[in-house]
Amino acid sequence: MGVGQERYDFLDWLRVIAIFVLFFFHTGMIFVGWGWHIVNSQTLPALQWPMDIAHRLRMPLLFVIAGAGMWFALQRRSTAMFLKERTIKLLLPLVAGMFLIVPPQIYCERLLRGQWSGGYLEFYATRVLQFIPYPAGDFSWHHLWFILYLYVYVLLLLPAMRWWRRARPTWAPGRWLFLLGVPLGVNEVLLKPHFPESHTLVGDWYIFNHYLLLTAYGYVMASIPGVWKWLCEWRRWSLAAGVACFVLLISLFETGAIQHGSLLDGMGANVFTWLWMMVFLGYGYRYLSFAHPLLVWAREASYPIYILHQTVIVIVGYFIVQLPWTPWAKYAAILLLSMGACIALYQGGIRRYAVLRLLFGMKVRSAVSRLDAMPYGRTARDDVQ
Repeated sequence: MGVGQERYDFLDWLRVIAIFVLFFFHTGMIFVGWGWHIVNSQTLPALQWPMDIAHRLRMPLLFVIAGAGMWFALQRRSTAMFLKERTIKLLLPLVAGMFLIVPPQIYCERLLRGQWSGGYLEFYATRVLQFIPYPAGDFSWHHLWFILYLYVYVLLLLPAMRWWRRARPTWAPGRWLFLLGVPLGVNEVLLKPHFPESHTLVGDWYIFNHYLLLTAYGYVMASIPGVWKWLCEWRRWSLAAGVACFVLLISLFETGAIQHGSLLDGMGANVFTWLWMMVFLGYGYRYLSFAHPLLVWAREASYPIYILHQTVIVIVGYFIVQLPWTPWAKYAAILLLSMGACIALYQGGIRRYAVLRLLFGMKVRSAVSRLDAMPYGRTARDDVQ
């Protein structure tokens, strides 16, 4: 297969894995005492470090892959076609999700906290449709902030992406890639103290810029010939640097040499994040560059399951946390039941009906072309949102 036909299945695999990890993360949010939508009365302290690490890695990887997907999409679409497609795949599921998917999460939260005692339809009519933003009200995008931010990034970056596609700067992969964590750190150090993470879009400057940079990184890297191969060749160096950064940061925290929220924390955490992005991409290219029937299914299922997963976790969690079980038994039950429910809802409903496919950002079957069925690459699909 020639260079122009190179496929990048590993990006699809990484996206699927990242979304799979979200089940573990959002189930964990119930048990770490960080003030999530629903919480268990007993926490699991053993989850706190893994959760903190996952928080630094899960969404950055999705935004980097999404940026790469934008590059591939613009290689075979006009600007108008690209914008229309992204509006259908991002804005439509966002709006549908705010009216159909997110409200049950808020309903369960209000019930558990004693802030509502009536039925769901009454709650929806009298509370949700007041359109008062959460948390003061009951209208929100909750976990769908990812889709909202990505759509805004499309609008903001489109002129620059078009210019980059035309100009085709002759960049080559090199050790300068290791330095891309520094701008992420500067952004956090300067903005996080004044604009803490909120996912409210307006005034969320630290997080907004953080993921904007990562999306742009993905786009630029995908445009550089040989970048994935270079990351693969340097994967052991990236891994060594990532492990060393992790050990150093943990040691400094444990000894009290640095504190959470400090300048060194902000810089070090973002260097850590970027080094591990390089690790995932390098090792992913090396070991996940293959097609498989499971990938064909998961590539299409991952986006609808992402849209569903948090609501299902909250609903299942609402019932499980009230049971007299041990925290680990509750965690396992919520995790497994939520995964099973999401797969069942996707298999039994979403993928079968054109209207649901459209509302969940999937292509309607009759509109799927041979080209759109291909995996990532210069002539490949760009299913990553």
